[in-house]
Amino acid sequence: MKKVISLIIFLLTTTLSNSLLAQHDQDIQTKPVNIPELMLGEKQHFTLDNGLKVIVVQNYRFSELFYQIVVDVDPILENEATGYVSMAGELLQSGTTNKSNIEIDEAINLIDSKLNTYKNGLYGITNLKHKDDFLSILSDILLNPSFPEEEIEKFKRKSISDLNSSKTNPAFTLNLVGQRLRNPNHPYGEIMDENSIKNITREHLVKYYNNFYKPNTSYLVIVGNISLNDAKKDAEKYFGSWEKGSVPKYEYQFPNKNIGTRVALVHSENIVKSHISITYPINLKVGDSNAIQAILANNVFSTRLQDSLKEYKTSEVYSVLTKNKLVGNFNAYVQVETEFTNEVINQLIIEMTRMKDELVSDETLDYFKVISNESFARSLEKPRTIARLAFNALKYNLSTDYYQTYPEKVEAITKEQIQAASRKYIDPNQAIIIVVGDKTKLMDDLKKYSSNGQVELYDIYGNLTKEEIKKSVPEGVTTKSVLNNYFDALGGIENLEKISDFTIVSSANMNGMEIKQKTYSKAPNKYAMIMSMNGNVMMQQAFNGERGIMKSFQGEQEIVGEDLENLKINATMNAELKYDELGVKATLEAIEAIHNKDAYKLKIVKPSGETTYEYFDLDSGLKVQSKQIIITPQGEFIQMQHYSNYQEVDSIKFPFTIKISGVQNLELNVDSVIINSGLSDDLF
Repeated sequence: MKKVISLIIFLLTTTLSNSLLAQHDQDIQTKPVNIPELMLGEKQHFTLDNGLKVIVVQNYRFSELFYQIVVDVDPILENEATGYVSMAGELLQSGTTNKSNIEIDEAINLIDSKLNTYKNGLYGITNLKHKDDFLSILSDILLNPSFPEEEIEKFKRKSISDLNSSKTNPAFTLNLVGQRLRNPNHPYGEIMDENSIKNITREHLVKYYNNFYKPNTSYLVIVGNISLNDAKKDAEKYFGSWEKGSVPKYEYQFPNKNIGTRVALVHSENIVKSHISITYPINLKVGDSNAIQAILANNVFSTRLQDSLKEYKTSEVYSVLTKNKLVGNFNAYVQVETEFTNEVINQLIIEMTRMKDELVSDETLDYFKVISNESFARSLEKPRTIARLAFNALKYNLSTDYYQTYPEKVEAITKEQIQAASRKYIDPNQAIIIVVGDKTKLMDDLKKYSSNGQVELYDIYGNLTKEEIKKSVPEGVTTKSVLNNYFDALGGIENLEKISDFTIVSSANMNGMEIKQKTYSKAPNKYAMIMSMNGNVMMQQAFNGERGIMKSFQGEQEIVGEDLENLKINATMNAELKYDELGVKATLEAIEAIHNKDAYKLKIVKPSGETTYEYFDLDSGLKVQSKQIIITPQGEFIQMQHYSNYQEVDSIKFPFTIKISGVQNLELNVDSVIINSGLSDDLF
């Protein structure tokens, strides 16, 4: 089954969710407030010959002009130099081929303007009489950045200093770990640390700028008292020479949902408060049909949470739903005295479940509608907000009156829609519960919130830390005796050696899609697998004892090197019986609790160095869990497979339920096992 699972881990990137419950409440009733009139301004757009999309919002309330350039490109994996994309954006202003950073600052101050650069472009504000001087500076920064070496080194030193200052901030740690655990194998999960900052070079910045800063993937947004005709002239004059070009595109699979809950703990000694986050990725974009309902539902939840936690000496309580084209997220945060950690986590789950199970009252919904509309109207006092809304409207192809009719949309939301949005986005069943606190005081209480009964330990950057050995092995128990008990529990060595081939058909359901996998094994070491989704073949793999081939939507690929050597071992029939001849080293290390039952922990090291940990139940002798450290560009992650529901087929027991958690999460159910059917060599 291990090779079945490892292939699923390789391919799958979304999953399902499951688990938890609760109740309690007191609805909020407050006198409604008046909603100010919305002042968005008239919005128009056009495109220059070089592909730059220009949005003009003629809003005569503003005495100044706001400009923003948005470079709208796919995120990239930065790997060992994580941080250089942000650095490239922030250092645009550090100098051009025409001016030093000091000269730029002086020129901006002289015309009493403001200008900032950031990861995805730049923005600033100026008055009408200095418009041309401002645009001349802005276009010079955008089109002619020089990225001076000395400014890069200065920025790196400052970044490392800021990072070191933040290391002792539990809220900062909580955010980093949440970011990483929500987004494995994704740019959003990459964490900048001291080493990655040191690895950044000027070449990184220059290459990123040259590859991605192109007008045909960018927007210019203008807000203020300016005519469309003047905006067209300015755009052409200052940005028409920007040369278009092809821009690399990247696609990333959406992170998996958890099966049940995960608990992650970052140990901080002698800390008097626990910093708690319940978080997970969500698929919520700007303009989604239920986006407004989702945000309103979260506002209700956040306020309820604050009210229900008043008795627990909480310092800070909030909840946010973040919209994003690729991966949004839910994040509820609480800071509380260590002694109340257990009660607060329980209450968080209660309030999340309550949003799903109960309709809000009419009074509560009306109150939050008014608050939402008032907040939206106030936000329009800032030109940058208006620029963002105008950009969103064009990027996401929203209706021309989407934001102008926002209050009406809010007013039309029903209690049933709030509940539906809550069920989709406020879901404790897929929670990653992260705590920064003292493990000596928290570990035992936290285990009960984990679906697998285990607490994952991480450092401040979201890297897994080494586990502690809990119990010593009794005298007389050896690696050989543990494996022999396992063979006996499966049906005995004699019956195992009678197997000449077997076929396993298994399935999983992910977000309404059916995954089917057929696995074929034939003695001594032939192996094949076919995986399909909704009847369409996604991937195939075959190993004939010497040569391995993988076929997928990316084409056919030969398996070579260490992957091939590992596959030879994995494909061996009853490999555990042949560890010595295969060169595999097995070592009995400890006794650990798996789902509250003691299990022997064996360390299995292949000749390639690949290491896994296998856990065998003390009572039954059966394997109950496998664990492997998965190394990705974002670092190390624990991938676990929990085996249960053993059933006998032709005198041999097979696990019919395998729960996979870690980098990917899903529940795999075996539909059938067929032994000694005379499989043809053509399959392999």
